[in-house]
Amino acid sequence: MPADAASLVIVNTCGFIDAAKEESISALLDAVEYAHARGARVAAVGCLIERYREELAAELPEVDLWCGLDWEPLLAELREAAGREGSRPGGPGSAAKLSAVTVAVPRRARPVSSYVKISDGCDRRCAYCAIPLIKGEYEPVAAAEVLRAARAALAAGARELVLVGQDTSRWAQPGWGGLERLLAELRALEPAPLWLRLLYLQPDGVDDALLTALARHAVPYVDIPLQHASAAVLRRMGRSGDGEAYLELLGRVRAALPGAAVRSTFIAGFPGETDDDADELLAFVRAAGLGAAGVFAYDAQQGTPAADMPGQVPPELAFERAAQLGEAIDEAASAFWAGLAGRSVDVLVERGTSRADGVSVGRCALQAPDIDGRVMLSGRPSRRGDLVRAVVTGSVGYDLEAVAGGPGS
Repeated sequence: MPADAASLVIVNTCGFIDAAKEESISALLDAVEYAHARGARVAAVGCLIERYREELAAELPEVDLWCGLDWEPLLAELREAAGREGSRPGGPGSAAKLSAVTVAVPRRARPVSSYVKISDGCDRRCAYCAIPLIKGEYEPVAAAEVLRAARAALAAGARELVLVGQDTSRWAQPGWGGLERLLAELRALEPAPLWLRLLYLQPDGVDDALLTALARHAVPYVDIPLQHASAAVLRRMGRSGDGEAYLELLGRVRAALPGAAVRSTFIAGFPGETDDDADELLAFVRAAGLGAAGVFAYDAQQGTPAADMPGQVPPELAFERAAQLGEAIDEAASAFWAGLAGRSVDVLVERGTSRADGVSVGRCALQAPDIDGRVMLSGRPSRRGDLVRAVVTGSVGYDLEAVAGGPGS
């Protein structure tokens, strides 16, 4: 159904950092202009609405429905709209139920990878983070619900399951077990996922038991948000660890998961960060051998302790430090990916080709969907969802070039 026929336009918002807030508000303004010109309604949902509902409602009265993280009002709206559409002369009839409502979302192919939430919220109270203010305390998703969501994703065609949450390493269900059992149960599903991947493992939760579970059931990929390497900065952030401890942790990761790709996240320009602190972080990323990392200039969030801390770093200096850090990470990551030349890897095809001389696009197990690089695969026709054995022939930044063939092909 074309978007012009939509009766409801839904905008899912983010309230984590200022750039995301600005993008969400811009999308809302565009949606209002687009929808009301066509007689459609607009629903605003998500984290930004959860935190700033009253302020936004006062500023944007054109939005018809505000939901935050509670989607029941949206579901009620959909049910009501379905009834209106079904009762119209020439309408689709009551049997159509919610399918009578069209939403302005582009059609997408069945997912090769699917995200499965295993927890929500966080009670770590890092000084810079607004997540607890938006989503509240940490709460694990029940094992039965995780498994139900995984079965649905696999039935829809997903071949990789990506487990997500604000603190995935902490997941456990009293009386049922922890991550090792959950990973084993997910791996045993029919059809079985080709790959299991965990994102956002807090460093103090990455112990030997978890590494053993990852080695048995998951791909050799570890996403650990370290945030900084200076002990002084980390303590102001409300976090433990330091550069030396983190290098030791990465050593244990690589001993348990040989050849693993490690992704991290860092903040530059946190309040009180000195030139020496920034230099310490630069030295750390040059020594850490990371495969990828996200870098953010510190962005003060209303209501967080860091927003009122002394020693606020001027924004222009924070951005300068973030740029330097990004360059250092790019250099280190390029060396990591270049080091894969000549190795055999499995490539999960996301965009196939019918031509023998064509190029498919996919990922190897060392690359997470949406956030990491890609593999440009040549040497044979392939279809979306195929798993192809290939040999890496080169790299460009975070992307790999590979030719189908090699052991097991």
